Amino acid sequence: MGTETLVRDILPLAYRAFGGTMRGKTLLQKRLYFISVILGLDLGYDPHYYGPYSEEIATINAELKSLGYLSESVSGWGVDQRGFELARHDFALTAEGNRLSERKARQNPELVQAVENAARIVNEAGNLDYMELSIAAKAYYILTRLGRKATIAEISAMLPKFGWSVDPEELEKATSFLTKMHLVQQG
Repeated sequence: MGTETLVRDILPLAYRAFGGTMRGKTLLQKRLYFISVILGLDLGYDPHYYGPYSEEIATINAELKSLGYLSESVSGWGVDQRGFELARHDFALTAEGNRLSERKARQNPELVQAVENAARIVNEAGNLDYMELSIAAKAYYILTRLGRKATIAEISAMLPKFGWSVDPEELEKATSFLTKMHLVQQG
């Protein structure tokens, strides 16, 4: 099964597993990143400004919106120091989107169970905001690239290679989240 087909199946199920909504594009990306990690699936993630990012997730999400399966609301909250408007894009399954996710669930009960279990693991590890979840995703992405255990200092030293900068205290909190998800061990 290709990445695009897999994303088409998983994305509506992920919305369903997280209560039908995603508060922001970054949160959407990071939740799906951790679902892909837990399930051992390649959903097309590569390094990006806010951590691992999948163009396939972004494209299929936009497609679901254009087909009426998702509604989108935009909340503006000011302008950054460079003059760019800051906004959060929230998404929610529509009635048709709920029917789509139910169809996907009936067609592949094993996948829906796996996605729901992965979403439960993410939720139980801690209610992180999108920035904290981004930091956790960056830390785990680096660990996968190193291919071995690493200290927080080693992870911190690798961050600039991907264009990322993270405060050490934030990185410590992120590794605590990863420990709760059983993706890393402390010590």
